[in-house]
Amino acid sequence: MTKKYIISYSLLLASLTLQAQTDTSSSNDFDFSDFELAAPAEKAFCNNKVLGQSPTSLIGLFYNLQGGHQLNSQVFYDVDGNKLNSTSDIRSAHEVSLLGNFPLLSRNNILINLNAIYQEQRYSAVDNPETNNPFNQIIEDEVLRRSALIFTVFKPLNDRTFLLGQIGAELNGNYSTDNPEFASPFIPAALIYGWKPSDRLMYGFGVSRTYLGGALNYLPVVYYYHTFLNEKWGVEALLPARAMIRYRINSEKLLSFGYNFMGASYGLTNFGSISQDVAPNFNSLAQAQDVQLRRSGIRAGFNYQQALSGFIWLSVEAGYRINYSYNVDEGGDFLRLLGDDTPFFMENEFTNPLYFTIGLSYVSP
Repeated sequence: MTKKYIISYSLLLASLTLQAQTDTSSSNDFDFSDFELAAPAEKAFCNNKVLGQSPTSLIGLFYNLQGGHQLNSQVFYDVDGNKLNSTSDIRSAHEVSLLGNFPLLSRNNILINLNAIYQEQRYSAVDNPETNNPFNQIIEDEVLRRSALIFTVFKPLNDRTFLLGQIGAELNGNYSTDNPEFASPFIPAALIYGWKPSDRLMYGFGVSRTYLGGALNYLPVVYYYHTFLNEKWGVEALLPARAMIRYRINSEKLLSFGYNFMGASYGLTNFGSISQDVAPNFNSLAQAQDVQLRRSGIRAGFNYQQALSGFIWLSVEAGYRINYSYNVDEGGDFLRLLGDDTPFFMENEFTNPLYFTIGLSYVSP
């Protein structure tokens, strides 16, 4: 089974021609600003930037720390009335992200970039030898990983209009050397038609195939980048995924405030086998097929960026994470609209912690 998924994923990537900072989200969903023209566009075509925009990261390494919080999983009972221990106290959560942004084709009339993402999320839980909920066992003991390749196309139609498109493939789950099986790839995509009436303003409207709510969803997209006349203040937004108000202190220092709505699905391919080990009397758990975590949340906070040396920039962010979904579905990848009240296979609650992120980036000239 593993070989089949790996081969399918490789063929998908081979047939295709990535500011949220970090999250198994992602990020946040897509960030259409994360690519750069190799040469100035001719007068007949608009370019993909506004004046004063945040620097574009070409290679970045980020570390995210979340404070203490608690996971309360859905309570299950067996035929004898025995209950699963469904509470995990999380001392902290640690996430490391490595991001790469590589131009594949750069011409005045078209730009194609490849964004590569690798993330690991680990939870440091209070030791609880009585844990017999398989989901809590996975969260306490294993690592959630996200590996993604996303292709971005910027196609100016003339000096005032453009198309933006993205398509990607993600392998998300608790896979490891001990659990090498992958769930099927998750496929996010988006398309926007936009206008650029001046060097300080770009906006557009479109649609996305997204996992912002944790599960597969289709959402409208609003793209809005605007630097005001004084060139100090600006707005950078890709709604509903993210929005921020930017203040440029000087050419080497930026301060911003905003939010990132992040989400992804993760295949928990060993859920059944762990259920048999820790909860053998709960047949509905041990027999579950294609179990996936629907993870989603909102990070709201302040971000400070500063050039350290040349094109090396430091980024520091702090704020509050609001959990939206940490539920579990059975049956693989399927459509679940935001606000859909269809019951989950396992409905959980994750309390909301403070977070801190620090990162280093090599940015485009």
